[in-house]
Amino acid sequence: MAQDLALAYGERIVIEHLDLAVPAGRITAIVGANACGKSTLLRSMSRLLAPRAGTVLLDGRAVHRTPAKELARTLGLLPQSPIAPEGITVADLVGRGRHPHQGVFSRWSRDDDAAVAAALEATQTTTLADRAVDELSGGQRQRVWIAMALAQQTDLLLLDEPTTFLDVAHQVEVLDLLTDLNRTRGTTIVMVLHDLNLAARYADHLVALAGGRVHAAGEPTDVLTEDCIRAVFGLESRVIVDPTSGRPLMLPLGRHHTTSAAGTA
Repeated sequence: MAQDLALAYGERIVIEHLDLAVPAGRITAIVGANACGKSTLLRSMSRLLAPRAGTVLLDGRAVHRTPAKELARTLGLLPQSPIAPEGITVADLVGRGRHPHQGVFSRWSRDDDAAVAAALEATQTTTLADRAVDELSGGQRQRVWIAMALAQQTDLLLLDEPTTFLDVAHQVEVLDLLTDLNRTRGTTIVMVLHDLNLAARYADHLVALAGGRVHAAGEPTDVLTEDCIRAVFGLESRVIVDPTSGRPLMLPLGRHHTTSAAGTA
């Protein structure tokens, strides 16, 4: 939960007077135009960026006052374009997701092995376990990073554009995986997505940012409307019912298609 949050880089204010409630045990997707503050908001929610004003609360505690290792046992983060140490193997990188569960004197356990194996299997990266991460394709690397986040086994998972570098089949695969994680473990998931239709299909709760504030928040049918898309993205569109999911489906109207699209609406 964010309360009266203000975030800035130096003198440049990105988010101001933002209030946000994330439903526990559900999937929330944050959408908005480029540079509207989506990634910045996620960085603050994960304690990577201290607020200029306001606070971010997790279970009633300010995340920026919670010790990093303690927070990492509850909250996992997959940032944009993470960088792996040179030469590290897939298995070793995914294993780093277990570090928050290691004490000063504790050793690697069977539970750690099981968590890593389950994360590799869930992301279909088991066969890549012995390969160096820097040898993989962009899509393979993205799945490996998601595996590391899954191995962390947190109650809350923040993902910044988790479908980046993935083709459409793997995008659906990853979002299905996150949905399974939410339904089987009850993991609260908050993710930034660029694809409005995938966001509407997979999210229980949609948040649209504009001008550094929450423009609309709620169920996808209430947020993904033609008026909201116009206000947030400056884009004319038609919103229909997705025949597959029953969720809203956005059809953008470009300059070369507006007349024909409008004529069949």
